[in-house]
Amino acid sequence: MKTEIIFKIHTIILFTVIGITGFISCTGNGSSSDTKSMDSMSSTNNTMSTATSENEQNARIKNDTAEIKSGFDAAFMIKVAEINMEEIKLGKLAQQKGSMPHVKELGKMMVTDHTKAMANLTALAKTKMVNLPTTESDEIMDAYKTLSSKTGKDFDKAYSNMMVKGHEEAIALFETTVMDTKDADVKTMANKMLPALKTHL
Repeated sequence: MKTEIIFKIHTIILFTVIGITGFISCTGNGSSSDTKSMDSMSSTNNTMSTATSENEQNARIKNDTAEIKSGFDAAFMIKVAEINMEEIKLGKLAQQKGSMPHVKELGKMMVTDHTKAMANLTALAKTKMVNLPTTESDEIMDAYKTLSSKTGKDFDKAYSNMMVKGHEEAIALFETTVMDTKDADVKTMANKMLPALKTHL
């Protein structure tokens, strides 16, 4: 009887050990498989994350480049608006205070041509969502004040010198814009205005 009990106990222990060993083996294999699966998923996620990061970076670069180009064109249009406003204001003054006929005629030409240029610029700025200045800058007011204080030949000389300097700077600005801008409309406008600016000079 004792022998049978001992045999049964040994049998139970044996099957228990076998069962535990098998369980551990299964668990170990599953863990290894899960680890490999997780590693694979992690690698895939890292690859996707890297690709996404590169795409986002490229998108940011494109956006930044577009903003720079857009900012360049907007700054140009704003500057051209200021040029037009100054030439119109000083041109009207030249018609009033010029002592020589050619100075009065130049003033009239400035008003006519730059008024037309301003209208074209305003139309273009609307399509580009660019807000042009509506008030005269301090620079324009200073130039007007300087000229207003002069009369006769002094006025003629001062006005002529302003026109030479202003148009040399404007021509350089327009030529640079024609070369650098990527906006076909801005390039066309600049090209169209250049001959008139050179004629004024």
